[in-house]
Amino acid sequence: MIKNITSSKKIIALFLVILTPMLTKAQDKNIEKTDIEYSESAFKTNYDSLLTTYFQRKNIEHIEKKHYTKETKYHHVDFEDIPDSVLFKRLLALPTVVPFKYNSTVRSYIRMYVKRMNNNLNTMLSLSEYYFPFFEEALERYNLPQELKYLAITESALNPQAVSRVGATGLWQFMHGTGKIYGLTINSLVDERRDPLKSSDAAARYLRDLYDIFDDWTLAIAAYNCGPKNVNKAITRSGGRRSFWEIYNYLPRETRGYIPDYTAATYIMNYYEKHGLKPNNISVPIETDTLNITKNLFFGQITKFIDIDITQLKILNPQYKENIIPGENMHCYLRLPIEHIPQFIRLQDSIFEFGKDSLVQEIVQEIRPMEQITHIVRKNETWSKIAKKYGVSVNQLRKWNPRLKNTLRIGQRMIIQRNNPLYKQIKQSAPKLIEKTAKAEKDTVMTAESKIENTNNANAKNDNVSTTKKEKYHTVKSGDSLYSIAKKYKTTVNKLRALNNFKSQTLQIGQKVRVQ
Repeated sequence: MIKNITSSKKIIALFLVILTPMLTKAQDKNIEKTDIEYSESAFKTNYDSLLTTYFQRKNIEHIEKKHYTKETKYHHVDFEDIPDSVLFKRLLALPTVVPFKYNSTVRSYIRMYVKRMNNNLNTMLSLSEYYFPFFEEALERYNLPQELKYLAITESALNPQAVSRVGATGLWQFMHGTGKIYGLTINSLVDERRDPLKSSDAAARYLRDLYDIFDDWTLAIAAYNCGPKNVNKAITRSGGRRSFWEIYNYLPRETRGYIPDYTAATYIMNYYEKHGLKPNNISVPIETDTLNITKNLFFGQITKFIDIDITQLKILNPQYKENIIPGENMHCYLRLPIEHIPQFIRLQDSIFEFGKDSLVQEIVQEIRPMEQITHIVRKNETWSKIAKKYGVSVNQLRKWNPRLKNTLRIGQRMIIQRNNPLYKQIKQSAPKLIEKTAKAEKDTVMTAESKIENTNNANAKNDNVSTTKKEKYHTVKSGDSLYSIAKKYKTTVNKLRALNNFKSQTLQIGQKVRVQ
């Protein structure tokens, strides 16, 4: 590259015309900066929600203290010292079908990943060990290039709960309509756009269809972002040109940054070690399996019998929006760490029947008749248009959003209060479910206790226990239940009830429970 360029505008213009293919069509810096800022903001929005998940909280000490030393954590070659030729050769060396072009725009996106998202990428490298097998299996099923798996990084930062400003949801950021077209169920209880298995299959089929339309992977990928209609418009406006970089200036701004972003994500996931990045080794349960669920099942029923954190259960099954698996009405599955599968199979009859009445009552109490949602202001939206959309008044909107000014800006977040559609549904079904299951609970509890007593050989720990000569007591901790205490001390719930004269299963933290 030419290192010294005079300030003459003519020389600059000439330089841009004759610039080598490796750095051709460098884009306007202001537009490029805006595109990168948008991508970075979207990435961080998706990633930030991961920072409060089970994996990070569970392993924060390991991440901060054990994985890196101060000497190795930041020791790598400064990005600005890496010449373009090196980055170009690395991209060229990747065994890919999708053609990756290198230019100044791509370099800017690689810089974004390396310098600004250093810590985020460390965790995401570990998450990829869990999610990538789902992607790879789906892509192989439809004979698609394996490098398409890196699109999920650009789309959602590997966050199955990600929701964009326009409502695209899940790892693969499906819009509601597109998700329905490709067979994903979306209702009050289930959103399969969040399902890693089913959404990956749908994304692979959608990408296959787009490639059949354009016969070019960069155009197919661009269409995945903005839709085939917008790509066709850009082709027409460019005079019939049919490559991404030739129609670049005619594409929506977000899509202009999409291919460079995807190129940079592919680069960094293959060359992260060259930039001093390493996986955090967070405890993602790599070995999991699924079970078909043909009855309605609450997450609370599972955690009563299976030793699994409910937050981890939610993360492994993100498609269930209200911690309810509606197996009676649709085909559903439950994903568990592989070590819990045999225990679930042994106890499944008891799991399905146990405690439905109390669980339903808890859920009804937790679900409020009103819910709070966040609306992202879009182009040409006004206070009155938004109020009409949600069936509320402008005065209500202003009351809920006192900090917003009269003139709204695109991208602003607005709080909306509205009726919760799930509340009425659960409220109506709860009495029937309680009546149906109350009679069966007593027998199923005894059956479960018998099975557990025969299979559980673990010794009860003696923490938080006080004893007398003839009596032994357990001090109730957060998360304790009569069932878990009975299991710990190799007794039964009925015996605990008899010893303590309990009329209900409700316990208070700090309460003394006689266990002997």
